[in-house]
Amino acid sequence: MTQNENFQVDLGGVVEILSRNLYSGPRVFVRELLQNGLDAITARHEIDPEAPSHIRFITTGNQLRITDSGVGLTLDEARNLLATIGASSKRDELGLARSDYLGQFGIGLLSCFMVSPTILVYSRSARHPGSAVVRWVGRENGTWSVSVADPSEIPTELGDAGTTVVLDALPGERLFEYGVLRELIRYYGQYLPVNVTIERADSQEPGEPLTLPAAPWEMTHMQRDRWCAENFGFMPFESFEVEVPTSGVKGVAYVLANGASPGQSLRHHVYLRRMLLTQKATDFLPDWAYFVRVVVDTEHLKPTASREQLFDDELLEHTRQYLGDQIRQWLTRLAHESPRRFREFTALHVNGLKALAITDGPTRELVASTLYYETSMGVMTLDEVMSQHGAIRFTRTDNEFRTLEPVAAANGLCILNAGFAFDEELLGQLALDRPEARISELDPMEVLGALEPLDIAEEAALLPLIDAAEGALKGQDVSVEVRSFEPATMPVLFLPESDLAGRLIEQREARNATGAFDGLLEAFGAASVKKPRETKARLVFNAKATVVSELARCIDNTIVMESAVRGFYVQALLAGRHPMNTQVRSWSTSVFTSLIAHSLQWSQSDPGMPSAG
Repeated sequence: MTQNENFQVDLGGVVEILSRNLYSGPRVFVRELLQNGLDAITARHEIDPEAPSHIRFITTGNQLRITDSGVGLTLDEARNLLATIGASSKRDELGLARSDYLGQFGIGLLSCFMVSPTILVYSRSARHPGSAVVRWVGRENGTWSVSVADPSEIPTELGDAGTTVVLDALPGERLFEYGVLRELIRYYGQYLPVNVTIERADSQEPGEPLTLPAAPWEMTHMQRDRWCAENFGFMPFESFEVEVPTSGVKGVAYVLANGASPGQSLRHHVYLRRMLLTQKATDFLPDWAYFVRVVVDTEHLKPTASREQLFDDELLEHTRQYLGDQIRQWLTRLAHESPRRFREFTALHVNGLKALAITDGPTRELVASTLYYETSMGVMTLDEVMSQHGAIRFTRTDNEFRTLEPVAAANGLCILNAGFAFDEELLGQLALDRPEARISELDPMEVLGALEPLDIAEEAALLPLIDAAEGALKGQDVSVEVRSFEPATMPVLFLPESDLAGRLIEQREARNATGAFDGLLEAFGAASVKKPRETKARLVFNAKATVVSELARCIDNTIVMESAVRGFYVQALLAGRHPMNTQVRSWSTSVFTSLIAHSLQWSQSDPGMPSAG
């Protein structure tokens, strides 16, 4: 006799939680049914290792039958099907803690209420051969019933043991349509270790197999690279296997074949015992490894309640760091075994390598010995710079390097361009690693010291030029000097004060400070005024430049002198992209206006001058 009984939980509330708060959408019912079938088959193999392993999806478009060859249920097991939900919810959030098996039949089955008003189950137990088929039905109104099935209603596909679940689609539901259902099954279960098929209920054709013979981590090198192109959308620069024994992780790492940016969020594919967990894992690798995407399977990492993400616990952090170690080991092997390929890698992903080197000592040593930097004496590694020149003097910006490079090169001074991402931090860490090495930012006065001073007679002859130039630049807090240096085509060189950047920051903070901080910064400012600066910005005229000699002969022409000196000064600031105040901007306008005016006057006074075009 069939007796209606009530669920031991508020089914309506549970389904609401499942559909609106727990799962991302109703399509996850496919994953839950696959997981239930897989767990049931796994349990049956403990009894009979030779038992068949298959899960069949049979659809009419409006009704779906899912049959597995698993361990099945007895009448008592079916009656207690959902009883564990209420008891286990006190322990693990809706009974979703899974140890021996990933699925828990009750909660997985309830997910079907998101697509069907009823859930009908037929099951025969493998533990009791010859036992009757159990019929269990659950309804969305919160009632369920269990009985022995009438032989006439038992699905023909149900074998000597296993379970068939029958679902009727909610109005307007399209997830039971053949094409939609096929893609969902492939999405979640294409690498499951059982035979999964789909078929139309009215077709005589055998079911369409949906599982693949090998997952990416089981493929040949060529196959897994093709998988990357088909699933990640790029052919990898390189691919290599990764493994973390503690968390049971096995997979493949793919190095991007084009440039990526630090902070770029890459999505990794994560499978949990060969069932897709997510294709959107963004925190599976260390932040610095933004040039790598992975596809992995894990045995022991813990999923969240929805089984669509991983708990970010100690085991996941260990896994993340362990995978980072393997990426670093691959980099080291590549640098030592294939220098040409390593140079190709650095051309693509130099920022990622530098970012890793900042926090990782072995990688810093690798970078110091293999990564080439631009210097005024040619392209060299950091180790080569220290070996050949005894120290590393670097510029913080690329513009500063471009300004000083021709002068430094012509005068035997080695300076290194550290004007790109992570360079300054990397050199700072390297200086801590090697306290005996001399690694520091270039002091502009070092450049001045490398330039050839004038003899007494030459200096005396050019003193009027120095005085006139300082007068022309009054208000700019810059001193004027003359040196003799190459290249002779460079008439002036601007050397900023040593800590100009720091002083500008202090001035900006003082302007923006309010209240108590305003007074505090004023106090610091007053203290700094009492302490004279060790260096001052300098405009250095080149005695080897012909135009400087000509300018020295125009000392009595105040207008020409001021215009020329200010023009050289503006040119030097622009070349190095140094900050310009209001006065300099005004000079810039007047100098170029004057230049255009003189050009126009010259063209009018010389009728034979060819016109443009």
